[in-house]
Amino acid sequence: MRNMIALLALTVASLTFAQPRAPAAPPPPGARTAPTPVAPLPPLPPIASRMDFFGPPGIPPAVAKRLGIAPEVVKKVRDLSFDANEQLIAVEADLKRAQLDLERALAGSAPDEAAVMVKLEVVNRAELAVRKNRMSLMLRIRNAVGQPTWEKMQGELMDEGPMLSGTGGRREVRIIRRTNANGEIETEDIQGP
Repeated sequence: MRNMIALLALTVASLTFAQPRAPAAPPPPGARTAPTPVAPLPPLPPIASRMDFFGPPGIPPAVAKRLGIAPEVVKKVRDLSFDANEQLIAVEADLKRAQLDLERALAGSAPDEAAVMVKLEVVNRAELAVRKNRMSLMLRIRNAVGQPTWEKMQGELMDEGPMLSGTGGRREVRIIRRTNANGEIETEDIQGP
C-alpha cells in the first residue's frame, strides 16, 4: 500500500510540473520588465533504501531466510534502521521548516534576492542532511551484512519488483528539470524498464 501511495504521489507531482504554460506576450520594444518570480521546486523526496518499501525497517524476513543471513545480523540491521529513522525525523522536520521559510520569503510582493538565496542555502543543507542520513544507513547495512551478501540481497530485492511497479523487475522514473531562455521551468519525464 505504501508503495502505491509513493508511486501515486510521484506520478501526480510529475504531471503537475508537466502542464504546458501559455506563452507570455512579449514586452514592448525598449521596455524593461522585472523577471517573473519562479516558485521554488518542490522538495525532493528523501532517498530511501530499497528496504524502506517492504514494511518494517530492516531486511525482509523472506529475503533473510533465502540468503541464510544470521538472525543477529538481521537484528543489527533492524536496529541500525530504527536508529537512522529516529534521527531522520528531526532532519526532515528541519527540512520542512527551511522550505516553509523559503516559501514565505518568496510569497512577498518584492522578495529580497539576498535573503532568498540565504534561505535557499539553508534548504540545500537540510536536503543534504536527509541524503546523508539515508546514505549512512545504506553503508552501515552494507558493512553489517558484508559485500557478497549485500550483492545477493540487492538481487533478491530487485526480484521483489512486482511490489513496486506491478509488472516485475526494476522500473526507473527520472524527472529532469531545467530553466529555458525565458526563465520558465521545463520538465521531461524519462521512464525506463
